[in-house]
Amino acid sequence: LLGARERVVLVDRSYSMGYADHWRRALDAARANTSDLAGNDRATIVFFANDPAAATDPTADRARLERAIAGAKLSSEGTRYEPALKLAAQILSASNLPRKEVVMISDFQRVGWARRDDVQLPAGTAMTTVDVGGAQGADLAVTQVSTDRDRAGDRDRVTVTARVTNLGAAARTIDATLDLGGRAVETKRLTVPPKGVAQARFSPSAVPATATRGTVRITHDSLPQNDSFNFTLSPGEALSVLVVQPAKPRTNQSLYVSRALAIGDRPSFRVDVKSEDALRTTDFASRSLVVLDEVAPPGGATGARLREAILAGTGLLVVPGDLAAARWSAEWRALMPARLGPVVDRTRDAGGTLASVDYGHPVFELFSAPRSGDFSTARVFRYRQLDAPGDSGVIARLDDGAPALVERAAGGGKVLMWASSLDEYWTDLPLQPVFLPFVHELAKYAGRYGETRAWFTAGDVLDLSRHGELTAPFGAESGAGAGSSPLVLESPSGRRTPLTPSSVEHLATLSEQGFYELRGLGTAAGSGRPIAVNVDPAESDLSHFDPKELVAAVTAAPGAIVRGSGEAPAPADLERGQAIWWYLLAVALVLLAAETVLSNRLSRSDAMQEGRA
Repeated sequence: LLGARERVVLVDRSYSMGYADHWRRALDAARANTSDLAGNDRATIVFFANDPAAATDPTADRARLERAIAGAKLSSEGTRYEPALKLAAQILSASNLPRKEVVMISDFQRVGWARRDDVQLPAGTAMTTVDVGGAQGADLAVTQVSTDRDRAGDRDRVTVTARVTNLGAAARTIDATLDLGGRAVETKRLTVPPKGVAQARFSPSAVPATATRGTVRITHDSLPQNDSFNFTLSPGEALSVLVVQPAKPRTNQSLYVSRALAIGDRPSFRVDVKSEDALRTTDFASRSLVVLDEVAPPGGATGARLREAILAGTGLLVVPGDLAAARWSAEWRALMPARLGPVVDRTRDAGGTLASVDYGHPVFELFSAPRSGDFSTARVFRYRQLDAPGDSGVIARLDDGAPALVERAAGGGKVLMWASSLDEYWTDLPLQPVFLPFVHELAKYAGRYGETRAWFTAGDVLDLSRHGELTAPFGAESGAGAGSSPLVLESPSGRRTPLTPSSVEHLATLSEQGFYELRGLGTAAGSGRPIAVNVDPAESDLSHFDPKELVAAVTAAPGAIVRGSGEAPAPADLERGQAIWWYLLAVALVLLAAETVLSNRLSRSDAMQEGRA
C-alpha cells in the first residue's frame, strides 16, 4: 500500500515492566517506532496499564513524541490489553490516512489478556509487536500481610505475618523486615521453596494509639516493585453515638440501648446519653449516630445543626413513642421516612411479632444464616402506626403487616424510624438474645460504619462517603460534620486532590504504590490519616503468552474463531460446527434424492427408446 500512515504505538507501563531492563528496552522500542515517520505520517503514543492514556495527539512532530517518551514513568497498576487496543481502534477509526498501523510494546503477560476480550482493529490495520519479556523470570514477592490482634493486660497487641511467594525455579533465602512508623522493628530470615510460599511471622507489637504506617520488605530482586507490602495499623475505631432522652425519662429508658452499644467490639461504640433540655449545637459534631429516644426533633439553631449533620452523613434513629408529630416543624416532617399514625395496642392478643424481615438488608444480613437469631420470639405489645409512602423503605414488618422499621436517605446520611420502644415498656425485644446484635447492626448501618481497610490495591477507587472511619477525626478538627469537612488527599508523589465526603468530590483513584495521606485543611503535613496502597500481586506472575495469539484475535475477520495452540474449542463452537454439518448432510441427502429421481427418469427414457427400436 502507498500513502501516509496513521500509527498508534501502545507502550505497556504496568509495574511488571520494571523487571530487569524491560522498561528501558520498551522506551527504546517506542523511539525506534516513532523515528521512521516520513512525509505526512502521524503517530500517537499511548501508555497503558489498567487503563490507557494517550500521551500525544496524532502528530508528525518527532520532538513532541520524544518528550512524551522521555517523560513516561512506570505505573503501580497491572496489565490490561483490551482497553489499550480499544483506544487504538478509536484513534485509527477517526483517521483519514490510508494506511493504519498498531505497534504494541509489552512483556506480554498472560494475566493481562483473556481470549474472551472482544476488540477488533479497523479492517486493513497492520499490527506488529515488540516483545521485551520472553521467558518467565525468577521473582520473589510479598503478596499478603495479616494482622492478628489479641489483648495483653490493658493494651491490644498485633502479630504481623507476611506471605512471600517464589515464582522462580530455585529456592531463595532472603531477609524480611517489619517497619512500623518508619522504624525497623524486626528482621526474619526465611527460605522460600521454588514455585512455593513461605511466611515470616513477627513478634507481637503494641497497637499504636494513632493510625500508623507499616511495611514488610524483603531483599530486592529484579522486580523491586513487589518486594514490599504496605499496611496501616489503627486503634479500634469507635462510632460516636448520642442518645437523646426526655427531660423526665422513664426509669432505665435508655439503659438497654446504651449498654448494648457500650459493650460493642469491632467496632466499639462511644455512647453519650443526654437530656433533650441539655442539648447544644456542639453535641452533634463528629457523631456517627444520633438516637431520638421518644424525643421530638430539636428546633431552632440546635435542630438546624442536627439537620446539617444528617445531610453531611450522620445517621438518625427516631423512636417516636406516643409523641404528637403535629408539633414537629415542616423541615423535620420532610426528613422523616414515614408519617406517624396512632398508637396500636395489642396487649389483649399477647402482642405481635416481627414476622417479615428483609434479610438482604445490612441491618438484618447477619441473621440470614440458620440459627443466627430468631426475632419471632420477641413480642411487641404496642407500636406506632407508620405510614411509609408507597411502602418505600420498609425493611421489617409485624405479623399484621404494619411497618416496624423504616428508612430513607437524607443527603449523605440515613434516617430510620423504629415503631416500638427501645426498652421493655412496649416490647420484650430488649430481653431477647437478638437485641444486642440487632442494635449493633442498626448502629453500624445508620452510622455508615465501614470495616477499616489496612490497605488498598493500586487502581482502587477510594469512596470517602463510605469510609467514615477515615474522615471522622477531621470533623472534630473543623467543628463541622465529618461528611462536610473539606479534605486534601496527598499521593506518595506529592499530588494533592481536594475531597469532601458529602459532595460530588468524594472519589479518588489510588493509582500510586506507597502511602497516601488524608488531611484536613488545618492538619499539618505528616499528621494526617495514612492510607496504604500496594501493587496487585497477580501482576507478579510473569507467565508469558505468544503475542501472535493477540494479533490474530484483534485482526481476525468479525465472527472468526481464534484460538491459542492446544486450546480446546468451546462447547458453543462445537455446537455451531455440528449445526453446520447437519445442514451439509441435509443438502447432500437432497442432492442424492434428486440424482436418484433423475437416474430413474433417464433409465425409463432409454427403455422406451429401445422398445420402439
